[in-house]
Amino acid sequence: MAQTEVHGADAAHAADAAHAAAAGAHGGEHAATFPPFDTTLFASQLIWFAITFLALYWIVSRSIVPKIGAVLATRAATVKSDLDAAAQRSAAAEEARLNMERAIATARSDARELVNSAKAEVQAKLNAEQEAAEKRIADRIDAAEARIDGARQTALSEVGALADSLARDIAAKIAPGAA
Repeated sequence: MAQTEVHGADAAHAADAAHAAAAGAHGGEHAATFPPFDTTLFASQLIWFAITFLALYWIVSRSIVPKIGAVLATRAATVKSDLDAAAQRSAAAEEARLNMERAIATARSDARELVNSAKAEVQAKLNAEQEAAEKRIADRIDAAEARIDGARQTALSEVGALADSLARDIAAKIAPGAA
């Protein structure tokens, strides 16, 4: 009995295959070709394509394109404002740099003047101290020369007495009895 059932199933498949072959042979090509390539369905496919395309176009143009346009406009405004802010900051930075250079030049000039005035002041003090030192030295020299002149005068005044005393001592030693 199992064999009869197997043969019955094979017979049913064979009948379906024969029916499909008969349908293809009798002008029923709809079952044998792929529907998008079936030329009898082209008109309805083109109509549904146009309806779908128009619906998608309307949805995209009414919702997506305005959003993209708004994003692009916002982006362009942001970029423009950022560029304007950058230009302003660049101009401010350039002005700050120029002010800094002027301040540095002024500071250098003031420092140079301060150094020159301090140098002149120190030079004046040094000259005054040098003149005072030279005067003190000249006074000491004069005092020393005066002492030396005094000592020379004293020595010269004592030379005669010393020469006399020395001559007596020499004469006493040479001629001990003549003195």
